[in-house]
Amino acid sequence: MRALFLLPLLILPLFAEAAVLTAPAAINTISSQRMLTQRIVKAYCQQGRGVNPDVAKQQISSSINQFSVQLANLLESISTSEGIAAVKKQEAQWQTFRTLAQTPPKADTAKQLDDIAEGMQYDAGELVKRLEASLGKPQGKLIRIAGRQRMLSQRLAKTACMQSWHANPALKLQQSQSQKEFAAGLITLRASSQNTPATIKQLDLAQMQWVFLENALSGLDTEADNNIATTSERLLEVMDKLSNQYERLGN
Repeated sequence: MRALFLLPLLILPLFAEAAVLTAPAAINTISSQRMLTQRIVKAYCQQGRGVNPDVAKQQISSSINQFSVQLANLLESISTSEGIAAVKKQEAQWQTFRTLAQTPPKADTAKQLDDIAEGMQYDAGELVKRLEASLGKPQGKLIRIAGRQRMLSQRLAKTACMQSWHANPALKLQQSQSQKEFAAGLITLRASSQNTPATIKQLDLAQMQWVFLENALSGLDTEADNNIATTSERLLEVMDKLSNQYERLGN
């Protein structure tokens, strides 16, 4: 499989002026922050394993840029005291996480990064649920689930890489659980009455890429490491487009 270099959506100006987000956009953005924590650890691990290392380094840089811009937008947009506290906590964790992600790849550092990433993505997921409830529209759930699928695409690739690198062999159970959750998420999204021809098309593409990723994760092909890396990016691109489509339906 050819390498997928950068998603156009992930190329953002470093010093963009902070924007005020709509409620659906805030849900989508926080869900994206969940994904980026996993993508950065995945790319850091791929650097250490020598899996498309130049591409992985570029992914870390673009993901750090995107996370920083989105964090500024969230700080500008979240108005509840509980939400502000959650974003401020993420901001504090981000400083350490970003610094570690830019250090030369080491297995011990990868484990440290992953521990921080798991805490950040969990907290972001809890905030997304609260925003979904306050939105009070069925599209909120679709944005949240599609955003979670986006995160899982990267989490699966991350867990596989870290196990191969022996950075955290205990992640085997997390990988199995994430595979089940992703498959269930596709079923839930496809069953929604809110779907349009455009979202159904993206779901069809997601299903196809999911089959490829599952095959790579099972080790059935001879270039599993490379194929996990590239297919997870293709699946991310599809789920990113789907998340944005659901966001537009919620506005």
